[in-house]
Amino acid sequence: MLTRYMGMTAKSQSYLFTFGLVLTILGMVLTDMWLPMVVGAILMTGLMVESWIRVAHIIPMHEEMRAMRTQVNKLQSEIRTLEYNE
Repeated sequence: MLTRYMGMTAKSQSYLFTFGLVLTILGMVLTDMWLPMVVGAILMTGLMVESWIRVAHIIPMHEEMRAMRTQVNKLQSEIRTLEYNE
């Protein structure tokens, strides 16, 4: 959705967006400023869902892909050494 601030970890951003959503909903309950709060709640919900999906699925997937890439490179180097020895 938006460009992330790189000074924070993804998990910290998830907690921050969740806290922001809770504050926005609390503001909706306690004040009469419905229109700005509804818009803020929609935006915070989108940011929160995206950040939790990133923490739960996308980051672990990238780590698995890195591990698989190193395994493939290792196997390719072993194949090259076997072909070279023959």
